[in-house]
Amino acid sequence: MPVFVTFNIYLFYGLVFFSMGCAVVFRNFRYSQLKVAPTLWALAVFGFSHAFHEWSELYVLIFSDHIAPEYRLLTQWLCLAKLFLSYAALMVFAWQILTISNKRLAYIGHGLIIALLLSYAYLVIPDLHHLAVNQAGFSEASQYTRILIGFGSAMLAGIGMVVYGNSLRQEEHGYGFYFALSGMGLMIYGVLSGLVPTEYHYSVPIYRTLAGGIILVALFKALKVFDLEKERKTAAKLKRAIEADKYKAIGQLAMGVAHEINNPLASSTLALDLWERKHPHLSESEENYLSRVRLGIERASSISKELLNYARPASGRRCFVSLREILDSAAKLLSHRTKQHSIEFECSRNIVLYAEKVKLEELFINLLCNAIDASSPQSSIFVTATQDEHKVCVTVEDFGCGMTKEELTRAPELFYSTKALGQGTGLGLAICEQIVALHNGKMHIVSSKQKGTRVELTFYREQH
Repeated sequence: MPVFVTFNIYLFYGLVFFSMGCAVVFRNFRYSQLKVAPTLWALAVFGFSHAFHEWSELYVLIFSDHIAPEYRLLTQWLCLAKLFLSYAALMVFAWQILTISNKRLAYIGHGLIIALLLSYAYLVIPDLHHLAVNQAGFSEASQYTRILIGFGSAMLAGIGMVVYGNSLRQEEHGYGFYFALSGMGLMIYGVLSGLVPTEYHYSVPIYRTLAGGIILVALFKALKVFDLEKERKTAAKLKRAIEADKYKAIGQLAMGVAHEINNPLASSTLALDLWERKHPHLSESEENYLSRVRLGIERASSISKELLNYARPASGRRCFVSLREILDSAAKLLSHRTKQHSIEFECSRNIVLYAEKVKLEELFINLLCNAIDASSPQSSIFVTATQDEHKVCVTVEDFGCGMTKEELTRAPELFYSTKALGQGTGLGLAICEQIVALHNGKMHIVSSKQKGTRVELTFYREQH
């Protein structure tokens, strides 16, 4: 084959795999929830190392006559080593992609990978010291590398990708097709690269390049999902930030309204007192009506005062506060939301904390709101508290929808929410964790899907 043709074939051959590595490296997988994301680094290493291998092979093919005799043995060793290392990276990817498949396939695949490595070690390692005197040994070792490591890892990685892609398609994700297609491309390349010798026909490198092109195009299409995922997350965070600003404005408005309500309430209470003084002798029914009016005014005044206390910026000053009073205050502020739920407190009035009252109210309002949102109507929410000499333990437990392991891991993350867009800012648990840490405490969340969530708070007593 002419040198010009050979040069161009291997140039594009290596370029395909180098582009494959770039397609993976220049994607941001940090915030991805796809299981395949943590495995793709190995595929990128395979792409770069295989590109280097093919380009260096091109140099050996074109300039083999110019290599000094004393460097020929070293060149053969380097060719064998870089061939093995490039396929080894693909084998690592095969191991990882099989791990995220179903358990049965993972066990079989991992067993086959171990068997391939042991077989390769058994066939190649005993003959390594003979390679220097037996030049045919390098050809045989290269053949074992291509068949056992190359073909084996490409087939297993391809099967893992096809299975993963099909699982995505079953979940009605359109991009699953491209993951499956890239897996089929890997299997085709494994056959051409591992089982078909380069010397068989001059067109073999061309077919290998085409197979690599299938992998590259399919992988590029599949990896676009990470860009779309990032765009959706950015849009969701922006919307939640806007919602948070809106809630802040609503809070300031509510604080102003609550403050204004106090004036007519105080005036109404004064008018009742004066009216009762002018009419000291009332019938039983009239006294009943008046007591109901006074009770309504007092309740409205109490709620408005609690709202003002909650909305007032934290002063940073701490004092000893009754935990039961904090819980009662939080429940009173949420009375409009707790009508269809049963909230039960098991907390002695003797339990006290050295804390900022407003911050603790904010903490328990957030936790109770989350429990209410996760629970169905007529369900129960339990808040229990215990104390000893060194700490105070509080548990808020509901029996609602719960969270998966992935959701639970990310629950305290800023702007992350399992609620529908517009129904949650993703700030609640992040704020709770911050408030707990501010009070020398720790927060631990236990949750199971469809079984409920338990938030465990531990406040360690500070020494004064």
